[in-house]
Amino acid sequence: MPSHPAPPPPAPSDLDERLERWVAAGLIRADQADRIRAAERPAPAPEPPRAVSLVAEALGYVGGVLVLVAAVTLTGRLWDELGTGGRLAVALGATAVLLGAGAAAPVGAAAGRRLRAVCWLIGVATLAFATALVGEDLLDLDGDGVALLTSAVAAASAGGLWAAHRTVVQQAAVVLPLAVGAGAAAAHLPAGADTVTGLAVWGTGLVWLLLGRGGVITARPAATVLGGTTAVVGAQLTVDTDGGAVLAVLTALALVAGGVVLRDLLLLVLGAAAVLVTVPTVLSRWFPDALSVPLVLLAAGTLLVVGALWAARRGTVRPVRRPAELPPRLAVIVAAGVGLAVAVAVVVLGLAG
Repeated sequence: MPSHPAPPPPAPSDLDERLERWVAAGLIRADQADRIRAAERPAPAPEPPRAVSLVAEALGYVGGVLVLVAAVTLTGRLWDELGTGGRLAVALGATAVLLGAGAAAPVGAAAGRRLRAVCWLIGVATLAFATALVGEDLLDLDGDGVALLTSAVAAASAGGLWAAHRTVVQQAAVVLPLAVGAGAAAAHLPAGADTVTGLAVWGTGLVWLLLGRGGVITARPAATVLGGTTAVVGAQLTVDTDGGAVLAVLTALALVAGGVVLRDLLLLVLGAAAVLVTVPTVLSRWFPDALSVPLVLLAAGTLLVVGALWAARRGTVRPVRRPAELPPRLAVIVAAGVGLAVAVAVVVLGLAG
């Protein structure tokens, strides 16, 4: 016997009429009809996210900057008159305004998310300013102590905001105080010169870069740029010694080699930038008066450019491949090993003097 297709469901306009007929016929009870009616009622369409206009976004940026400028100007001009309590009130009040404005920003649209990110970034800056006031005026810390306290509070607060709002801006607000805090902690060692502090900053950047490559830290491109830049800056702080100069050169070469092996353009760009800032500094240290060295570099650079053009013209067309990924577990293991090795080196060098 051929099967007949199931009848189509009743149209919403017929539902009430059918339910009343079924209740009158005793097929269902009235409460069952009510439940069916509620179940068949179409769900309301979700409200579309409210768009944030460019004017509102611009006003938010300008307003946040003005709040920061006002806080700094007030405490600067009325430094003695305000006293410690007044200075903290201004700084913490500005922090509350900025963090509150960021929390109230609508994040359904990209402009609202950018507005929140910027407000929270400036809010972390004003909180760091308030923490510096506490360190100087209430705790009577020296410069390195103030930097360590300020960076710790800024990193903790920025980390909490980053956990709630995963943006590149919030990630940058975490990396900067972490690097400053590492350098400030190294500076407290007996021989905490620029070489030791620079090594601590370099290690922080390298660990962040490795965790980003493994996807442990989200937004891999941002983690690559932030971690790589921090490592390059840290290496530059060590170039006053021969070992530091070697570290800076190796960092630049490692970034370039990593970009080639992993097929990552960001690493290549960072490596090229590191070469640009490292080579002149190292040459001026090792060969201050040798004219032949820059001439050799000019010839080598020219040959590399010519070779690149030749390879680009003769090379076959290949599909663009995604950058190779580092397994998360391996990234954590390598980052932990690098962090431990750098920490030991910082302590050993910092105690050597």
